Amino acid sequence: MCGMIAAALTLWATFSLLVSSDCLGMPRAVTRTAGGLLTIELVMLLGSSYGCPEGQTCTPLGQVAGIAARTDVPILSLLILTAVAVGWRRRVG
Repeated sequence: MCGMIAAALTLWATFSLLVSSDCLGMPRAVTRTAGGLLTIELVMLLGSSYGCPEGQTCTPLGQVAGIAARTDVPILSLLILTAVAVGWRRRVG
């Protein structure tokens, strides 16, 4: 359950950054990074849902995608969002 909350928060945060980066005056690299993380998270979630049928064991690819969607991508997104927030805060003052 906590893994799915982390995945949902990752989708929300990366989409928010993707949409608001132009309004906040962020560099294009930040927008591309947010879009890439959003795409990776969606692909991993879809891969884990198709690789794990209900009531059966997951395929190896489904297990890897599920772990990446629930832990790896959210941690990477958190690190990048923190770096962007610190950089923006320093720039704004």
